[in-house]
Amino acid sequence: LGKIPLVIGMPVMIEQNFDVSAGIVNGCVGTLQSICFFTDDNGDRHATSCVIHTPSTSGDPLPHLVAQESVVLPDMVDMTF
Repeated sequence: LGKIPLVIGMPVMIEQNFDVSAGIVNGCVGTLQSICFFTDDNGDRHATSCVIHTPSTSGDPLPHLVAQESVVLPDMVDMTF
């Protein structure tokens, strides 16, 4: 548990409102463009961010991105039973 495969070109969906005015909102769909990660001492890779192409978005892109690309950061949830 706790691992999901990330493949460049796979469809993805945003599940939080990040920038409502630009359309980067819950339900926004796109495709995975790139992944940034770090490798721990055991050789396991952990995603730190990814870039997705989101055709339904508008607004000015962040520096080093093209129009309709959005950065997604990890979201952690702690669950206690």
